[in-house]
Amino acid sequence: MSFEAFIESAWNEHADQTRAVADRLQSSLHIVASAAQIGPYAQLVTHVFGEHQGRWDQGVALLQSLRALPSCDSAAAAALDRGIAALRYCDNDDAALAALAVEDRIAALATAAAALAGRHAFDAALAAYDRALALAAAGLPPGCAAHRALAVGGNNLASALEESRERSADQTAGMVRAAEGGLMFWRLAGTWLEEERAEYRLARSLLLADRAADAVQHAQRCVDICASHDAPAFERFFGHAVLALTQRAAGDARASAASRDLALQHHARIPADEQVWCKTDLHALGT
Repeated sequence: MSFEAFIESAWNEHADQTRAVADRLQSSLHIVASAAQIGPYAQLVTHVFGEHQGRWDQGVALLQSLRALPSCDSAAAAALDRGIAALRYCDNDDAALAALAVEDRIAALATAAAALAGRHAFDAALAAYDRALALAAAGLPPGCAAHRALAVGGNNLASALEESRERSADQTAGMVRAAEGGLMFWRLAGTWLEEERAEYRLARSLLLADRAADAVQHAQRCVDICASHDAPAFERFFGHAVLALTQRAAGDARASAASRDLALQHHARIPADEQVWCKTDLHALGT
């Protein structure tokens, strides 16, 4: 199996077969043949052993073992440093951040925020993400790793908080901050697709925060991005679905009904194997 196939398979399976993927990662270092492959491998290790399992020490040990690979260069070593610091921070070792450059410290904190959110440690996750945002406020160099980490961390943290049934008022406000951060940094680190999905996430978070008017604006932005890039039906369904929900919450029943109709039209064009991802939004639309 090629490295690319290994990584794709692991990402596809890790949510449902977490332990099996973790075991596979521990026994497959031999598949990493170049410096460019260490970063993606380390990212997967950090995600699986952190966010999904909370096995901080084992994740750190596996990341450290990657340092011994002949292909490990300075850039790869920096990626390992960020992952190790994130996992150690999650394990209550704040000092693990001290040796990192500011940009790497921000990336580690944002990664830790996503991992802690995955373990439902929401207050700690929000503290880490807010700290990362505060450090980033001074500015970041173009293309640095912190941009993507802040984008992913904000998105994952907001998404996890949206699913929480016992969200406090402070956590609800933090959920919106995280979604705003995700959008801000996907605009810097991603493509139109990530930006569009971040608009969806923010619209959803604002809706749950009872800020319907603001939610409508971001839902409309999601729809507009889809239209301007000729997005597939899958993306357009979610855009029109969240627009319908926000318009309904804002009291515009006529506009909501029209957006709902468009969402269902796009849903009918989605391949059957992708429709499983639409169930939650379909239910919210009343179908």
